[in-house]
Amino acid sequence: MDRQPPTLYQTVVAEFLRQGHFAAHIRRMRHMYRDQRDALAETLTSRVAEHLTVVVPDQGMHLVAYFKAKVSDVQVETAAARIGIIVRAISRFYRAVPPRSGLMLGFSGFPRQLIIPAASRLAAFVANPKDISRSR
Repeated sequence: MDRQPPTLYQTVVAEFLRQGHFAAHIRRMRHMYRDQRDALAETLTSRVAEHLTVVVPDQGMHLVAYFKAKVSDVQVETAAARIGIIVRAISRFYRAVPPRSGLMLGFSGFPRQLIIPAASRLAAFVANPKDISRSR
């Protein structure tokens, strides 16, 4: 078995890096992710700041929004999936302390023109807790 990658691939990757294409790609991706993150955070904050505290990260491809009131994030996750929005409840990630209710929201891989309407739909859903319990 050959454990080493083929020399041709090594040469291509080395040249790609040497010419600065990888650094340029990273810069483009950071700008794109920042734009996507800001669109999501701004939409949620402007529409449901009374229900959610949106934590805007300096890096990464997701953000966390904590519920201000006692809301089952697991129920919100399930109900949001029914309207075509995928979010992750964070309460199930807690082990040693009382869980905090919130949602992990990914933003990479979605253009701004899709993020804003989806975040608006989620905001409308979160703003009316009766909709969450009714969508079971």
